[in-house]
Order: sequence, then structure tokens, then C-alpha cells
Amino acid sequence: SETSLTPADCDTIETDAGVALDLVNKHRSDGYVFGLFRVVDAYKQHIGNLSVLYLTLDVLETECSVLSGRRWESCEYSDAYSQASNSIQVFGQCKIVTYTMQWIKKNQKLYGFNCTVSPVPPDVLECEDCPVKVEVLEVTEQHKDIAAKALEKYNSESNHTSHFNVDKVEKVLK
Repeated sequence: SETSLTPADCDTIETDAGVALDLVNKHRSDGYVFGLFRVVDAYKQHIGNLSVLYLTLDVLETECSVLSGRRWESCEYSDAYSQASNSIQVFGQCKIVTYTMQWIKKNQKLYGFNCTVSPVPPDVLECEDCPVKVEVLEVTEQHKDIAAKALEKYNSESNHTSHFNVDKVEKVLK
């Protein structure tokens, strides 16, 4: 049978986009939770008992790790460069396809997604009060060793009964 794409309902699309973004974040195993900046494009398609939603979303990286399991709405965004959090904002776009069975209206499922993100280029960051220019470096084995040594020192100086290990270095700033 013939199916056609129709623009999604503007009144409900932000809610659907937010749910879709939470589904994407749950499927990611590293990095930081993506938060919704804006809905770029949204189309629906009805195929039999399925309602398929095609979304293009502009996203911003939040300060929550995806391992936290937090919803994007409960996470804070960093400024383009924040000395307090020592983070550089990452932005990008996600193309997401979700589907909902017609008889279970509130059970949106993730079919697939593709997100492309990058940090704000250092020359775009204008921070007059910053003593140095900040750039994101590629994580190397040397950075992992430095993090492991710092954590080893913390473990030896703390009075915790549990010790911590470095699982992964997410971001290195220079």
C-alpha cells in the first residue's frame, strides 16, 4: 500500500523529540547526555499499525555522563567555555527514527539513529577573562596513565573502604 510522509504535529513534536532523545542517550555507552537544542525537521509516516517518526534534531552535550542514566531534561548545559566546570560545549545533529504501535500510543521505540557532534572550534570561543586558550586534545595512553596515577593517589590518601579505578578518559583539555 502507498504510504506518505507528512509533517509532524507542531503541538506534540517537542515531547516526542524529547522522548526520542532519551532513547538515543540510553543506547549510547560513552560520552555525555545529548540535550535538545531544537527540532530541525520532523515527519510522520503511517505503515499499517505503525506510526514512524523521522526526526532531525540539533543537540548540545550536557554535563551528565550517559552512564548516569539521567534524562536529558535533568542535566545542565555548560557555557561555551566555563572555568567552573572546565568544559567545552559540544554541539551537533542527530537523525532519529522511532516507531509507535498504534494500539500502544505511549510506547515509543527507537528504530535507529545517527548523531554527528563536534566541539565548538577554539577560535570561536571568545573568553576575555580566560587566562589561556583552551582546546580539546585527543585522548592518548599517556592521559590514561596520568588519570590512573591521580586516582591511585586519591585512593591511598582517602579513608574510603572502596577504591576507584579509571575505566575511561572521556575528555582532555589543554
